[in-house]
Amino acid sequence: MTIPIRTSSMLSPLMLRGDLPRGTATDYWSTNHAEKVRKLPNLVEYTQRHFSTTDHGFWPATVGVGTSIPADRRLDGCAELRFRSTVATLMTAPHAREVYLDEQNVFGRVIGHATGPGGGRWWSGDFDDTTGHHVMLLLRRRHGVRGSAFREFVHGGIGQALLDAGVRDLRTYTFLPWTRWYNTSPGVCHDNPVEHRHHGAVIFGARDREAVDELLRSSFVAAAVEKQHLACTAIHAYSVERSVPAIRMRSAR
Repeated sequence: MTIPIRTSSMLSPLMLRGDLPRGTATDYWSTNHAEKVRKLPNLVEYTQRHFSTTDHGFWPATVGVGTSIPADRRLDGCAELRFRSTVATLMTAPHAREVYLDEQNVFGRVIGHATGPGGGRWWSGDFDDTTGHHVMLLLRRRHGVRGSAFREFVHGGIGQALLDAGVRDLRTYTFLPWTRWYNTSPGVCHDNPVEHRHHGAVIFGARDREAVDELLRSSFVAAAVEKQHLACTAIHAYSVERSVPAIRMRSAR
């Protein structure tokens, strides 16, 4: 049995500014903006996930579970951060003014999600999460489903299924209720209507894109897909075009 490392993390799905060339925006994100994030205290890891502009919405659909991504809500990437502790997440916010002010230079929309204590779980930490082909899933909890049942599906259902199917890297996350506390940067949209909110995420890796399709056809994943309507109303899949490891396992200050 694989025992995951539990993490206190924050994920920020985002859209780049539409009035900038994509290459200009992604270069700025991975260099200038990353340098400002590196200065933050209590931050142990920081990885940028740059999404493909064309390869998305491919998770298997079932009745009541949407997998196609509306064009006006399609994301360009996600910042994945790991903190020393949940308390450290809160302690870092007052030091983030420079980061928040810089977001308007590159992002059009940022939606920050914090996990609770142990809300992030890294299942296969020995693998390099920047090699091979990675996919990020964003999950929307079905209204009326208890938080504990949703967490069990994310970690023990879909997460375990992917692990059994042979993923090379796996991280599962469930979020605390969305709050404006983590969404205060000026000049950037933070609107997060109830019908568009996500409540959890899964990041997994495979040898290449063909291997992802093989994983999705596995009996383990098929069994999880068959039950996904019990916990979710949407599962949105994005291929990760590029992973940028801006901070790699540094000791928290």
